[in-house]
Amino acid sequence: MRNAKRRPSDSEITAFYSRHSAAVYRLCLSYLKNPEDAADAAQETFLKWLSALPELETPEHEIGWLVLTAGNLCKDMLRRSKHRPREHLEAAYDLGRDEKGFENAEVLEAVMALPGKYKNVVFLFYYEDMSTAQISRVTGIKQSTVTSLLVRARRLLKKALGDDDYE
Repeated sequence: MRNAKRRPSDSEITAFYSRHSAAVYRLCLSYLKNPEDAADAAQETFLKWLSALPELETPEHEIGWLVLTAGNLCKDMLRRSKHRPREHLEAAYDLGRDEKGFENAEVLEAVMALPGKYKNVVFLFYYEDMSTAQISRVTGIKQSTVTSLLVRARRLLKKALGDDDYE
């Protein structure tokens, strides 16, 4: 898509940010549970992209790189400091509802409460419409592992949402 040595134009940077900013912010908010911290982490994610300018050949690679980078930044933030009090995730739900057609805040909140290894694959699979093969390529996780993580995440979600069929 772009040469790693060529700096993108202002319009390319703006387009990249516009395509992915809401998804990155939602993901950061799901980790940090605080709008200010989430905005900082999202901003840092895009700064890392701008300083690294990785060669991202497809939109799936773009979102995959951003999700992994944002997730790692959020985990680092959680490890190294105490954060402001956590807030309800309605802000993330409201932000994404119109964009992706989210209809159920309870389900979105349950997804965002999943441990990171599950949350990332569920986010990419359901909210970014990526296949397990695409997730495998962009995350470097074997496709069978991606499938296993999705199966386990679905079980956790059924339990969290009180599904009567949960075993």
